Amino acid sequence: MTIRELLKAKLFKARVVGFGCWLLCVGVIFLDVPERYKAWVLIPTLGFVGAVLYMFYCVRCPKCGARIGQAMMGMRKSNFCPSCGVGLDTRA
Repeated sequence: MTIRELLKAKLFKARVVGFGCWLLCVGVIFLDVPERYKAWVLIPTLGFVGAVLYMFYCVRCPKCGARIGQAMMGMRKSNFCPSCGVGLDTRA
């Protein structure tokens, strides 16, 4: 398994959790939910925020430990760790 595959797997899990929480949040906001259940919108909102924070701060380079999640989420394909310079296609 390469470093890129390892990081993509971590990001995929966080994206799935974040998207699911976002859908729940939108569902609670826009569906006709009784007023006493409106506070439940906080739970999926916290889940979404937690997934985003996980992607930014917890996805790290396995070699140097630098936070690399934000670089991996960008539109351009990253080929190396911005901190240590290890290629992402090397074996983890």
